[in-house]
Amino acid sequence: MATVDEKVEKDEFILDEKALREIEAMKGANQTAIVWRRIKKDKMGMLGMYIVIFLILMALVSWILLMLDNWLTNANLLLGDPNNPASLNNLYIELWIPGMDQTNPIVLFQHPRYQFADQSTLPPSWAHPFGTDRLGQDMLSRVFFGASVSLALGFIGQMTTVIIGTVLGSIAGFYGGIIDNILQRVVEVLYSMPGFILMIFIIVLFEDVQIPGGKYAVVIIFFALIGWGGTALIIRSNFFSLKEQDFVEAERALGASDMRIIFKHILPNSLAPLIIIITLGIANVIFTFAALAFFGFGDPNAISWGDDLNKWQNNLLDYPWMPMFPALFIFFTVLGFNLLGDSLRDALDPRLKD
Repeated sequence: MATVDEKVEKDEFILDEKALREIEAMKGANQTAIVWRRIKKDKMGMLGMYIVIFLILMALVSWILLMLDNWLTNANLLLGDPNNPASLNNLYIELWIPGMDQTNPIVLFQHPRYQFADQSTLPPSWAHPFGTDRLGQDMLSRVFFGASVSLALGFIGQMTTVIIGTVLGSIAGFYGGIIDNILQRVVEVLYSMPGFILMIFIIVLFEDVQIPGGKYAVVIIFFALIGWGGTALIIRSNFFSLKEQDFVEAERALGASDMRIIFKHILPNSLAPLIIIITLGIANVIFTFAALAFFGFGDPNAISWGDDLNKWQNNLLDYPWMPMFPALFIFFTVLGFNLLGDSLRDALDPRLKD
């Protein structure tokens, strides 16, 4: 029977063997290959990546179809009645299963605004896998085409805040002093604001103002004005640790300008935290937009998950499929981006891993 000391020595030997194999496998690999190798070992991270890729592809395809639909409409190239589902204006894909009655196909992607007058409030079936709503609209189509709006809002909203936070954090971290003190005080003020309540107030205030993008444009602008603080502080701390490095001193000795040092040399070395911020932040923005729409502060004319969730929230008991499928896609979107963001954080900086 092995003693405790022998068992400890054996475990340490196994750990050393694993470490040596890991080091050997990473010899000659670049940073991207090392990060990818770490992500592949994280099963939950891979699951998150698959979810995000699926949602992005769905959003791109639905956006292309909607753009084609708008182009056909504007170019007057429609064939037949626009209210006829067979018309080019009502782009759709049908699927027939061998042996199935071809007069009753599975409708995969019906035009999101087309209404089946005699098929309202139908539960999920072969013909309508997600059922239909009170207006006779196919819920699968609504969910499919809603992906482009929901993901676009999340991406645009998060990228806007990240760009502002990155620029301000870079300048404060590089110069320090009074600029840094001002930045920190402003961030403290932003953190003290009840953001969600203020966002609702701003939407109501600008409700009757005609601006491109409507309420969603107001939310994105407001998000950008109050949501950049976290990004700025992270970039600021990175700049504090990098601006004294030898490669920065070498650039100064060569006469490089401050802007060149900031944006060409230090900022590229801060991309790892930026990637994590963007990935995790998109999920937060999507959830915020969905929450605003759920409380009635979205755009009722938009095809998005949050707006459909708001429209049918009172039908949860009678027709549960109406609010359930938009809610599920919001859930899986937030889950996918969070899983991928956590995996990227651990892969880019293993020291942060618990």
